[in-house]
Amino acid sequence: MIRAVRTSQLTMCCAALATMPWVGACSHQTLDPLAGGVSGAAWPKYPAKSHVRYLGVLTGEDDFGHDASKAFWTELVHGPTPPVKMVTPMGVCVSGDGSKVAVADVNDHSIHVFDLVAKKYRRVDRWSESGRLESPVAVTWVGDDLWIADSKLGAVAIINGAMTKEAVGGRVIGEGKLKRPASLAYCAANQLCYVVDSAAHKVVAFDRSGNVAREFGSPGAGPGQLNYPSHIAVGANDTLAVADSLNFRVQQFSLDGSPKGMFGRKGDAAGDLALPKGVAYDASGNIWVADAHFENVQAFSAQGELLMAFGEEGTGVGEFWLPAGVFIDQMQRLWVTDSYNRRVQVFQLL
Repeated sequence: MIRAVRTSQLTMCCAALATMPWVGACSHQTLDPLAGGVSGAAWPKYPAKSHVRYLGVLTGEDDFGHDASKAFWTELVHGPTPPVKMVTPMGVCVSGDGSKVAVADVNDHSIHVFDLVAKKYRRVDRWSESGRLESPVAVTWVGDDLWIADSKLGAVAIINGAMTKEAVGGRVIGEGKLKRPASLAYCAANQLCYVVDSAAHKVVAFDRSGNVAREFGSPGAGPGQLNYPSHIAVGANDTLAVADSLNFRVQQFSLDGSPKGMFGRKGDAAGDLALPKGVAYDASGNIWVADAHFENVQAFSAQGELLMAFGEEGTGVGEFWLPAGVFIDQMQRLWVTDSYNRRVQVFQLL
């Protein structure tokens, strides 16, 4: 009797499916999350000449639209499944050709990967079949691989950055050599990946095989010394910028670790820094700094002169709630992880 009832139900279900309008179910809506949905959002505000224009936002799996056919069959069997959303994005990096974006999400214990060309999304929560990401705080592209700073693992995980789940298998480096990696940046000129070790107050550079090539920095407030550094960037002129967070400044170094200058001081005046986090160089050598206390982004010349600032606390366009990572890609797009707003805001430098 039970089998007969189930067979009858299945027959009715199939009959109902046969009469459904399949055109809508098989369609895939393609969206562009960087289409600049807010007209006129630019900084400084008019009538001043604008230097930054809002492009859009990334929030998670649903950014490229809704695959109705896939969702229909999945929900028919398992019930509704909400799309994956960012929880606390901290680090962001764009591939060299500008096609792929990777976001380190510390409280989701994962990396969100967006293919802007193919309009695909992938979530990675492990570096191998048996190795899970625990506290990923930063990410960078090294060729086709993703290097991930994991503060709880005390190491850097390396995985294949392809958009297929089968390509996750990877390895970790820096175990026993790093205390709490906080950020990393790859330099193509010398093929070294520079990792900020916040707890050790230093920077450690690894070659692509995972060997330590050099390290620099020590606790303190003098030139070349660091006090809980948090972020790092590589400039086109082979210069490194390090957010020396609890010294309330940004220091610049040569690729071998020699100090090249610094700017910033604790305060609340224009050009001061309260809690500098993400740093990035633009094509002109200017340095963009996210300040997690001021809830803004400031631009400085290489000599430390304040050029402009934008942002304030809030949830709107160009507003931030604990901004952290900053990245500027080859197209001069400025990517900012807006951590507590659970999103990455994207701007065009003009």
